[in-house]
Amino acid sequence: MLCFDSERMNWYYHVLARRPYLVVVSIAVYCMACIIVALILNKLPDFSDPTLGFETRGTKIGQRLTAWYNLMQETDHHGVLFSNPSDLWEKRRVEQGYVETRLHPNHRRRKNKHRNRNKNKRRKEQNQSNHEHHDVAQKMMQFKKRLKATSAPSANLAVDTWMGDSGVFRDYEITNDSASSSLEPTRRTEQIEYGHNTTSVDEDEHRERVQTKKSTWRLLKQAATLPTDGWADAHRRQPIEGFFCDSSPRKEYSHFVVQRIGPNATDSLFDLNGLLAMCQLQDQITEVPSYRAFCEPEMLTTECCRPWSLPNYAAMLANKSSCFDLTAEDVTSLQMLLSGCYEYFHDLKMDNHCNEIPHCRAPEECKRLNIVFNVLNFLTDFSFIKTNDTNVYLKYAMIFVPVAQSNRLLPLFHEWEEVELSNELVEVIAMDLGLENELFNELLLTDVWLVSLGGAFVMASVWLYTGSAFITLMSCIAICFSLGLAYFFYAIVLEFEFFPYMNLLAVVVIIGIGADDVFLFLKIWQCVLAERFSNRCTLTTQSQSGLPTPLELSDHTESLENIMALTMRHAAASMFVTSLTTAGAFYASYSSSITAIKCFGIFAGTVVVTNYLLMITWLPASVSIMERLFATRISCHHPTSQKLIHACKKSINRFCQMFEGCITHGIMNYAYLWLLIFGALGVSSAVIVFWYPGLQLPEKSHFQLFVSKHPFERYSSLKQQFWFEKPLQAYENFKMHMHFVWGIQAVDDGDYTNPNSYGNLHYDNNFNASSRPAQLWILDFCQSVRQQPFYKETLGMLLPNCFIENLIDYMKRRCIDDMDITRKDRSPCCDAQFPFDPHVFEYCLPQSISNMYDTTFFRPGVAGPKFADAPRLDTEDYLGGNDSAEFSTNGSSSPLLVKAIVIEFESNVAYTTIYANIKQFYESVENWFQQQLTTAPPELQGGWFTSDLKFYNVQDTLSHDTLVAICLAMAASLVVLLCFTVNILISIYAVLTVSLSIFNTVAVLILLGWQLNILESIAVSTAIGLAVDFSLHYGIHYRMSPVKERLAATQFVLSRIIGPTVMAATTTGLAGGIMMASNILPYIQIGVFLVVVMIVSWLYATFFLMSLLRIAGPQHGFLELKWPLWNKRNSASSKFYERKPSQVIASEQLLTPTSSAIVELANSETHELESLNSNSLIKTISGTESAHGLSSLPRDFEHSFQTLRECKYQTYPSTSN
Repeated sequence: MLCFDSERMNWYYHVLARRPYLVVVSIAVYCMACIIVALILNKLPDFSDPTLGFETRGTKIGQRLTAWYNLMQETDHHGVLFSNPSDLWEKRRVEQGYVETRLHPNHRRRKNKHRNRNKNKRRKEQNQSNHEHHDVAQKMMQFKKRLKATSAPSANLAVDTWMGDSGVFRDYEITNDSASSSLEPTRRTEQIEYGHNTTSVDEDEHRERVQTKKSTWRLLKQAATLPTDGWADAHRRQPIEGFFCDSSPRKEYSHFVVQRIGPNATDSLFDLNGLLAMCQLQDQITEVPSYRAFCEPEMLTTECCRPWSLPNYAAMLANKSSCFDLTAEDVTSLQMLLSGCYEYFHDLKMDNHCNEIPHCRAPEECKRLNIVFNVLNFLTDFSFIKTNDTNVYLKYAMIFVPVAQSNRLLPLFHEWEEVELSNELVEVIAMDLGLENELFNELLLTDVWLVSLGGAFVMASVWLYTGSAFITLMSCIAICFSLGLAYFFYAIVLEFEFFPYMNLLAVVVIIGIGADDVFLFLKIWQCVLAERFSNRCTLTTQSQSGLPTPLELSDHTESLENIMALTMRHAAASMFVTSLTTAGAFYASYSSSITAIKCFGIFAGTVVVTNYLLMITWLPASVSIMERLFATRISCHHPTSQKLIHACKKSINRFCQMFEGCITHGIMNYAYLWLLIFGALGVSSAVIVFWYPGLQLPEKSHFQLFVSKHPFERYSSLKQQFWFEKPLQAYENFKMHMHFVWGIQAVDDGDYTNPNSYGNLHYDNNFNASSRPAQLWILDFCQSVRQQPFYKETLGMLLPNCFIENLIDYMKRRCIDDMDITRKDRSPCCDAQFPFDPHVFEYCLPQSISNMYDTTFFRPGVAGPKFADAPRLDTEDYLGGNDSAEFSTNGSSSPLLVKAIVIEFESNVAYTTIYANIKQFYESVENWFQQQLTTAPPELQGGWFTSDLKFYNVQDTLSHDTLVAICLAMAASLVVLLCFTVNILISIYAVLTVSLSIFNTVAVLILLGWQLNILESIAVSTAIGLAVDFSLHYGIHYRMSPVKERLAATQFVLSRIIGPTVMAATTTGLAGGIMMASNILPYIQIGVFLVVVMIVSWLYATFFLMSLLRIAGPQHGFLELKWPLWNKRNSASSKFYERKPSQVIASEQLLTPTSSAIVELANSETHELESLNSNSLIKTISGTESAHGLSSLPRDFEHSFQTLRECKYQTYPSTSN
């Protein structure tokens, strides 16, 4: 920070020099306390769901999706809104104490009179009844828990026969959906799948559902008398036809994809050799040690159930007990059966219940034992048999094993990993065990050793650079403390409840950044020491028992304070610049609307800030301790080990000098060539990024967690090859639904940094659907939708899509029906003229909707009005004196409020993950709907449109927010460059260099196959903060050059900055390269990104920027900003800690293994940094002007700054170390 140039910081340098132990202990205690508090008060991060937080919050579509989610959560038994008014009336009757039978009108008065008398009796009877119901429900829940505790799910059979314990579980399984329990009959439990027309009615399915309800009732009646013995074997299955435990495999079982290999890899799997090889392969799968502990056992034996596979079905068809006994005739028989029955399967005339429920329209041989359906639907790929083609070709086959998918299968998976699941002909190439999240969570922790290995390499580089193991250890502790402090501020101070796994990627980045700061601080420290001491060994040897005199100790302390002050004045400012740009790039990611990116930006930026704070407190104190603790008496005669180390370091220095000389010579002599090469690369990269192939958005909603060759990821790419992975065989035919909502505000007041916080549902106070203009407009809106090109007609008898049309038909009935024996008066909900009076609309609409729900052929959906309870009103007053017996019998004494309405239609646009298609659909519907709202009455102008737009919202947000983050980071970098270089031309050159670096980095990633997903968006925005550091160093040192001539300034920069930048790029890049050995994709991607961005940014900063400055760099103050006040303050503070020309004897406490090596570099070492706004021609680090200060200094402190104004460019000694 710039304040370190001020005299007001004298006290801080005094503390660092005199009380370093106090500083280190205080910081250690504080950091440890913060870390302990954070771990105790906050739960440890949970990475069980890696994709949690990969959603958009706060955008226009995101707010609508959140409001839609809250509306669904608040509707139907979850909150105060009801789609079916009968459910709300039932709730009223329960709350008011009504019984199920119809009550006499005067019953309430009689009940109130005798309420005190019968209160205790009624409560006892009610408690007894509740206790009985609770017992039945408790037994059913025990059945369900036992069912889930088994190693495999129960078969989804629709039989209603008693089969002992197994029969009970079979019957119970069909009566319970995965969404809810059968004890909740009013809750909708149908599973909605893509491609399923939710508004049509299938009579066979309806008949099956009615049969299921009857079976449920019989099960409840028998629950109290179930046998209690033999429950331990209830999970076992009776083999069907003596072969398979269940008639059909299910997706919930673990399954493997098999492919042919070897010299005949292109041949079909469906031949005798292929089936025999698969038979051997399935034995390899089932023979691992832990398989029996997880498999589903048979009913009558202790053996595991057979796997569902092609060879086993062929053996069952041939009536053979083993698949190893198959012959060519058996394979031919199975092929003929499948070919003959394929047309019935393709025409959806078969399902997995053909052998149980007689509703399949296929020949008996095709329905026998479900062989045809199971083989074609589960075990073979969809291109196995083609219509009107007698040839069959099987490329992929599936093997199902009787092991239920569970996160407990991790040990079994590791055993399968160790076993080579292949033979000479076939191999397992993919599998689905339901372990993706669990395995990712495990690998996320086990691959930490790679992070540790990268950190060890960086620390080894620090030790090699500094020559001090103590500084290396303290640097490692500082990086760990920075992570702990960042987590404390993230979780406790900022109160972020969600910690995505992507935050762990900040560990890799901060290791490189922390090492760079250590390199910079130690480099400046060595430069200051080199300025202090000569290259002669002038140390005085004291006696063995001699101690420093008070004068000597005072001189040592003062000298240490001087060195610390001079180092901090430059190191703190330099580290502040790099930390500011990097943290700014991270914090710019907070502008993203994606939760995971927001959290990563805050955590990573906080890590950089805490690392900087430790580097200006912990690290200087550690260096001061090193100077005190490890000081040894050094003579001219070094031990042999020190000589070897010194010789090694001299060899490294010689190599670095040769390397720097080659680069300097190349840039100074071939600058135009480098500009041409890197400029052409930058333009080509811009074409790749913005034109072709471009940074593509993801086209798969599945977020890849592992490498592409991993069996789990290969299954995700191959699963669409099988029919059972396509719901209802019509995934491509699923159409986008259009939901138009009124009465609910599209507001998301939840915590955008917490994916589990969706806020509350907010109602639109201006909404009113009962007014006459509103009724007319809603009817006209429904008719207008049907005229649009994106509308698709939906067939059905009773549809909830547009409720106003059903209400109009309902109100056309007669008030007194002559065919009704009771002659009941239906007024006012009869013979009414549309539009209706508001009170009639509010009164009759609930009856109309309730009547629809009571209809057998009505299948409810999400559309329709949403009702809420209203304050109790007198019915006669509300209806204007017209009493309604029907209303009172519903147990209600007040009308229901219509709090929201949903109008739903189906579009003709198929669901897809292609961004352009969904964007066109959304914009066309949204623009049309907004035009319609302009003609709506005021009470209906708050409507909004939504659909299945969650993935599209992520795509749109990535494309927009990434550009915003890039612009913010670039703007912040430009501001920092202007502030610290104080030159407009240098800042423009640096920004141009950073831009070309980003283009090249992104172009390389595109050519590597990257798409703009969550992690890639973070990488692109983070690249700016990492790439700008090198350009920033070069630009600042060009501005700090003691000679203002262009060529000499370029030579000055190259001779001093190449070494540190190479070390920084090497350590960070190699730390990322080590991460590429990981098994999970995020670690690999962050490793690839660090390698690419370090190489590209260093090359562009060194060759492009320096060549640009060599050719057209500013000189003699051209386009330099003037800050009079700053210059005045800087000149006033330049006298701070001036060098004392007193004694030249170095105290032994200043000559550590680090500082002693500086003695031999004094003649060739000059200052590393200069005051950022210095106006003098040449200054040393301490600030003494060389023009008239060198003569007064002792000979040991003189520097040979030769200003050769006649030369082409000036030569400066190298400072590589």
